[in-house]
Amino acid sequence: MPSPRPSLAELQKGLYEVFTDPRGARAAAAARPAALSWIAPQPPADAPTRLSVYGDGYFLRLFEVLSDEYKAVRRALGEMGFRILAAEYLAANPSASPTLGDLGEAFPAFAARHSLSRDFPFLGDLARLERAALTRLLTERLPALDPAAVGRVPADAWGRAKLTLDPTVLLFDAAWPVAELWRRRELPASRGGRTVRRARAQRLLVFRDEAWVRVRELGAGERAVLGRLLDGARLGELFADGEGDAASIREWFGTWLGEGVIKGIEAL
Repeated sequence: MPSPRPSLAELQKGLYEVFTDPRGARAAAAARPAALSWIAPQPPADAPTRLSVYGDGYFLRLFEVLSDEYKAVRRALGEMGFRILAAEYLAANPSASPTLGDLGEAFPAFAARHSLSRDFPFLGDLARLERAALTRLLTERLPALDPAAVGRVPADAWGRAKLTLDPTVLLFDAAWPVAELWRRRELPASRGGRTVRRARAQRLLVFRDEAWVRVRELGAGERAVLGRLLDGARLGELFADGEGDAASIREWFGTWLGEGVIKGIEAL
């Protein structure tokens, strides 16, 4: 006896479940006989095969998104290793957002826990850095600082001054030196430099300039001062707390201005 004609809502829900089932559309349809009865015969391809065209296309698109976002991870693991990691991630974290930019949000934590991290212990840090780079691209920048604003700050007001840093600025701490792996993400695997073998703490400044995302390693002093500035500290507080000597802070200040890290100066 044929199955009753589904409503539009039932048809949409049933096909969605088939297309997004991590077992594949053929296995998903076999578990839902009613769904197969909704597909009109169209030889020579049977209904499960026709459903698989769309189901396979759905997962290929998700795989492409992860591959594009995590190029350095893919390069480090190799094609097969990355396919295993991505497939198991999608099975455990099915897409639940209309925005593909959200798809890989949980990928760094998943990669850090995955069995592959036993052979690639830097995997979690590398994935976190790639995710951080993507979020910097999606964060809106402030307009460039007018250089004349620096000259308008009275000499006796610098101690009270607060700096506004660009919203894309992110301080990134890693247990493994993954910045170079990130920079090499577009290179063919044959060029080498795909992994790191020794742990070394790395402090990074991640931000976006007018062209693209930038990643720069920081010394302990510069990292500490930028952290205080992000927390809202005034320049005078940095000297009072001994965060850095005057010469170093002046040098860093010039670098941050040149990079576009500083976007405002408020002299209270």
